[in-house]
Amino acid sequence: MFEFIHHVRILVHDADAMAAYIEENFGMTPVKIEVYPARGMKNAIFKVGQTNVEFTEPLDPDSAMGQYLKTFGPGPYHMAFGVNDIADKAAQLAAKGNEMRGENGMSRSAEGYMTANIAPTSALGFPFQIAEG
Repeated sequence: MFEFIHHVRILVHDADAMAAYIEENFGMTPVKIEVYPARGMKNAIFKVGQTNVEFTEPLDPDSAMGQYLKTFGPGPYHMAFGVNDIADKAAQLAAKGNEMRGENGMSRSAEGYMTANIAPTSALGFPFQIAEG
């Protein structure tokens, strides 16, 4: 089912500071740094091969991401596996008994691609996400 690692979201306290650290220490510059007010987050996105590594700063400490960061500290929030025909893959996962989050298990990312999220309670606590493309 999985084609590749689409992206990894890592929560941080300050996306700009993390981008500066990565540039200074690893010589990499972000593909972009962008604020998504409707989603309450700021992303510094780096391309590593085919994978996007997203350092995400929650802008609202009371949001789900803000609470996660407060509880667990900086680190991985989720990993998205790249798939083709995401609607079919999401339907297959639901048919196997997975609780899917979002409308019909689907949602659109801040970057515009489609995602499907399995509720961690269905996946032994792991926040699985699949992403189109």
